[in-house]
Amino acid sequence: MRKLLLLTTLLLVVSGAFAQWIEQGTNFTTDSRGINYIQCVTGDIVWATAYDGSGNGAYITEFCKTTNSGTLWVPGVVLAGSTYGLGNITALDANTVWVTVFKSGTQNATCGVYKSINGGSTWVHESPLQGSASFADNVYFWNGNIGMCHGDLRDGYFEIYTTTDGGAIWTRVPTTSISGVAVASDEGGWTSVIDVTGNTVMFGTNKGNLYKSDDQGLTWTASFTGASAAGTNGGVNNIAFRDSQSGLVGHVNETTKMFDLFETSDGGTTWAPVTYTGTAFSAGLAYVPYTYNTYVATGSDTALCGASYSFDGGHTWTEFNATNGTQFLYTKWYDNAHGWAGSFNSTTTANTGMFKYNDVLAEIVHVDAQKGGFVIYPNPNHGLFTLAAIGVENQEVTIQVFDMVGKMVYSAKDNQSIISYNKEIDLSGLSRGTYFVNVVSGKTTHREKIVIE
Repeated sequence: MRKLLLLTTLLLVVSGAFAQWIEQGTNFTTDSRGINYIQCVTGDIVWATAYDGSGNGAYITEFCKTTNSGTLWVPGVVLAGSTYGLGNITALDANTVWVTVFKSGTQNATCGVYKSINGGSTWVHESPLQGSASFADNVYFWNGNIGMCHGDLRDGYFEIYTTTDGGAIWTRVPTTSISGVAVASDEGGWTSVIDVTGNTVMFGTNKGNLYKSDDQGLTWTASFTGASAAGTNGGVNNIAFRDSQSGLVGHVNETTKMFDLFETSDGGTTWAPVTYTGTAFSAGLAYVPYTYNTYVATGSDTALCGASYSFDGGHTWTEFNATNGTQFLYTKWYDNAHGWAGSFNSTTTANTGMFKYNDVLAEIVHVDAQKGGFVIYPNPNHGLFTLAAIGVENQEVTIQVFDMVGKMVYSAKDNQSIISYNKEIDLSGLSRGTYFVNVVSGKTTHREKIVIE
């Protein structure tokens, strides 16, 4: 089922004027290419799919990628013409990548899953989700062998396939491996509405259901999230999970132009509506990996557009400085220092089409008093840690990091005059492994083990 947007056209192109966001050029050769899906492979390697935001209603299979954190984006195309569109994209690195392809109108044998092993230069058509009875919604791969894809209803239940050999052979998940709420009449999935955390993969439907698998797509459970099936964008329009148990889904409220949010903390067994404060924009919703509980929402509707963040799981939203009134499309984050949000490009204006977050989205977290007023998070991660402290007013804080043999590899001092603060500890230059952090403030000493993955 093609994902329908309240806003599909370019309102205006704004050249980067934000303190926290910088614009990057997607380098498409046609104006008004909007970004409707992003996958962050690493903090440097990112892939994105595009759609025609000109208002002409053309279908395109264009994408772009970067291998240097967005300094240069390189565009490409899967199929020529204006008949087919891309559902989503999933990549392992800068070369190996899969997409789903759907058609305007009746589907045909050209639709389905495509794979490239040369960075998108050429594509090979794989077997699942082809023909008039199928619709190719989304695909995801965990590694070079194990992957899944899904479409809409076929033979009375959702068409879901798994592979263990990189896509050479696909096996449909039988109806006996799908449980939970019953299939609704005319139910279908949305393209680009998929989320993955660990071995857990989820997709949303136009009837408000979330299909969730905790074993890489082999078995599934469907639950009703509470999202309304009414409106142009019925049901679950965005999914953002922190882990396999806790997360949010968003439904576009066509009156407020914001998300109706629903949350779960038990893997979807139960759901509750989120009563939040602030603005939860309704174009994109993403959890920021390796953070305590940070989410980002983006908006592109002409009546309400911008970007906002929440440090408490979606209950309180704060707008990023100076972003209100600027169109932000789909958003995805690798960690709290590497995040992107789509935009629209202009061939006559440099550096347009993509926003990159140009800061560290650091949260003040609840600190366990038994840990002496300090916590270091996320732990483990790839080398960028945050030290959150409470109760260090007018005290010198000394931070020292030691390797496993006792050699000091990092040292810093801060004179704090506030009750709480966050300090970024950049250890990305160190080798993977286990380290020990000593934090001393007055008479308080905190020692914690950290892991660089």
